[in-house]
Amino acid sequence: MMKMTQHTFARFARGMACAATVLACTQLAVALDRVTLNDGRVIEGEIARELNGSVWVKTADGLTQFYSSSDVLRIERDVNMAEEEAPSNPAVTDPAPREAKPMVDKPEKRAVSAGAPRAAVLSFGDADSGKDMVGTYLTAASLRECIPMLEEENIDIVVLRVNSGGGAILEIKRISDLLEHEYKPRFRTVAWIDYAISAASMTPHALPEQYFMRRGAYGASTGWFGNLTAVAGRDLEEVLYLMELISERGGHDPRIMRAMQIMDPLSVDLDDNGRVTAMYQNTDGEVVINKAERVLCLTSESATKIGFATGIADTLDELASAMGLTEVEWVGDEVKGSPWPVSKADKHLRRFREQTARDERSINEYFDGYNVAVGLAQQAQQDNRGKFIGFARRSLSSIVRMVDNNPNLALFILNSSEEDFRKWVREQEELLRDLAK
Repeated sequence: MMKMTQHTFARFARGMACAATVLACTQLAVALDRVTLNDGRVIEGEIARELNGSVWVKTADGLTQFYSSSDVLRIERDVNMAEEEAPSNPAVTDPAPREAKPMVDKPEKRAVSAGAPRAAVLSFGDADSGKDMVGTYLTAASLRECIPMLEEENIDIVVLRVNSGGGAILEIKRISDLLEHEYKPRFRTVAWIDYAISAASMTPHALPEQYFMRRGAYGASTGWFGNLTAVAGRDLEEVLYLMELISERGGHDPRIMRAMQIMDPLSVDLDDNGRVTAMYQNTDGEVVINKAERVLCLTSESATKIGFATGIADTLDELASAMGLTEVEWVGDEVKGSPWPVSKADKHLRRFREQTARDERSINEYFDGYNVAVGLAQQAQQDNRGKFIGFARRSLSSIVRMVDNNPNLALFILNSSEEDFRKWVREQEELLRDLAK
C-alpha cells in the first residue's frame, strides 16, 4: 500500500477505486418501451433492467416494478406511446405464458396471543433506490449492530428480505460468518428472496430456509475485478471453495452455487411426487435446470423444482403460512412505502444506507474543503490561521465520520486499507496542531 498523503487522498476521492466486485448480469434499455403481460395488462415506461427474459420497468411515476419472464407475453422496444398501435416490426420476445404474480401487501393488523413468536423483517439491500450493493450499502458491521436492537425488541425470527444486485467479494465471508455464528444461534433466521443476484445470493446462502417471492430471482453469481475482468485462476478457485463451505452451512447442494458461478450445466431426476432423487453437473438428468454455457439464475419455479426454495410467499401472511407459523407478531412501526412493519433494527439499516449515500455524494466536497482550508491556513499569518484550521478540522471530521459509519468506503472510495486511513488521519491531526502553534 502506498503512503497516503493529503494530496494522494484528494486524488483518490475524485475517482472510484477498482475494488473486487460481484455484479448482476443486467442490461440497460432505452425509454419508451411497452411490456404486455399474460393477464392482459400493458406496462409502458423504460426497461431499466433485463435478465433472462425478466424485466424491471420504470414507469412515469418514478416507480420500478419487476415482471418475471413467465409473466411477460410480449416486449416491444422504442414504441411511440402517442400511437394506438405498436410499430410494425418492434423487437419482440415471447416467453411462455404463466399466471401473473401479486405484489407484496401489508399484513392485516390482528390480535395475537402473548406467546406468539415475534418476527422482524430486515431489508437486505434496496435495489429499488439503488442502495443495494453488498459491501457498500449492506455490511457485516451494520448487520452486527442490529443484534442488540433485535434482542431489545425480543425478536425470535429474523427475515432477511433480499433485494440486491450484487456487491463486493470481500464482504461475502464476513456476512456469512455473521449469519452462521451470531444470527442463527440467536434467531430463526430465514431469507425472503425478491432480487438476489451475485453477492446478494452468495451472502445469505448459509441460511437453510430460502423463501421466494413468485417474482424472485436468485443467482448469476459471477465474479469480476476492476474493469469487468472475470475472476479466474487461483482467485476463482478460492471463491468456488468458499461457496462450497457456505453451501454446506445452508445444507444446499454445492453444485447449485457452482452452476451460478462458472456456467456449469445442472439437471435433476425427480420421483413421482416431484422430489429430487439425483442431481447432476451435466444435462443427463430428466429435468434440465441450467444448460451449458449459461450462468444459473433460479426463479421461484426452478428453485422449487430442485428443492432449493423452502416455500413461496408474496405477502407476510403467505410467508408466515409457508414457515408453519399459526401465529406471529410482526414487530415494528408502519412506515409509508414499506410493505412490512419497520423494526428498530431495520430503521438502523435504512439510516446506514442513507448516510452512506450522502457520504458517497459528498466525498469530493469533504476533501476539497479540507485541502483548501489547509492551504489557506499554511499561507495565512499566524494570528489569522484559526478560522481556516477550524474549517479544516470540521472537514476532516466529516471524512472520519464517513469511514466510522462504513469502513469499507476507505477501500472503495479512497483505495486504502482502514489501517492506512487511520494513519493518514493521525498525520493530518498532527499537521493541524503544528499549524495552530
